[in-house]
Amino acid sequence: MISVWFGYALLTAVVYAAIALLAKVVSGASIDDPLTLAVYSCVPFYTVYIVAGVVLEWPAISEASFMPGGASGAGGEAEAITLALAFGVISTAAYGVYYWGLVNGDVSRFVPTLSLETVFVLGLGFLVLGEAFPAGVYVGVGLVVLGALTISYERESGSLRSSLRFSTVGVAVIAAFAFAVFNTGMKVLTDSFGTVELLFWISLGGLLSVLAIAPFRAGARFGAALDPLQAIQHPDQLATGPRLLLVGGLLNAIGLFTFIRALEFGPVSLATAVTKLDVLLVFVGALSLSKLVPAVLEEEFDPFTLVQKGTASMLVVAGCVLIQVGYV
Repeated sequence: MISVWFGYALLTAVVYAAIALLAKVVSGASIDDPLTLAVYSCVPFYTVYIVAGVVLEWPAISEASFMPGGASGAGGEAEAITLALAFGVISTAAYGVYYWGLVNGDVSRFVPTLSLETVFVLGLGFLVLGEAFPAGVYVGVGLVVLGALTISYERESGSLRSSLRFSTVGVAVIAAFAFAVFNTGMKVLTDSFGTVELLFWISLGGLLSVLAIAPFRAGARFGAALDPLQAIQHPDQLATGPRLLLVGGLLNAIGLFTFIRALEFGPVSLATAVTKLDVLLVFVGALSLSKLVPAVLEEEFDPFTLVQKGTASMLVVAGCVLIQVGYV
């Protein structure tokens, strides 16, 4: 029988894969400013959970807000609220670094390196939460990371050594560590808050940090102005890009909810590892769309790529099976 936490982690991987496929389908409408990408991606799911928190958990939130010293249980303590707000800021910072790497780095190296998030979470889970597992579980995590690296590798991107420069790998490591800190922090806070209330405080901190950086994005008051000719000549692209990011942000709200539910029932290290199934799902989804609906998404898959990604897929699946079987 599949564990509850494993099921929620699988759902999270499906949502993340859907977000990635959505980006592939409408990749023609691009925005190359990292701050703008972060703002449009984060604001939707922050807003969803602030509204949801006010509607569903207002008694607990108001008690924690106005009587933090005496609050307990669902209301949490002042320290827990401060931590949740801080992790919201870390979330925004992680997305900012992530988009900076996507825009300015070598994507074929940047995305695979993000798989190191699983390794960082394993370390943080052991140091902060005392999480330790049987040897078979660690083998499973290793297979997931290896499979994610392999499935993301692009043969045409040049030599590995030529791509290992700070602008690519260094930024990816920073982003992976930031997401690992965020994931571990959410696991710690599941003992202090219910799901919706935790998402409310994290989103409040995240939204405040977004408001702080928004004026500095390209086209904003303090940032570089957009070319007015571009706005006139390509209004459709300027409209489609933000719409895509907003939809992705709303999907991210679902993914964040299912991930926190996974953390409430299982270890953060293994839940994070299982979400790496998204790279497999993106490959399968892209292959299916390119074969069945080429008008929506057309990608070429040569024999080498099919063998490479098929082998990587088996590694990811085998790793997830070991994780599920090995963890009791």
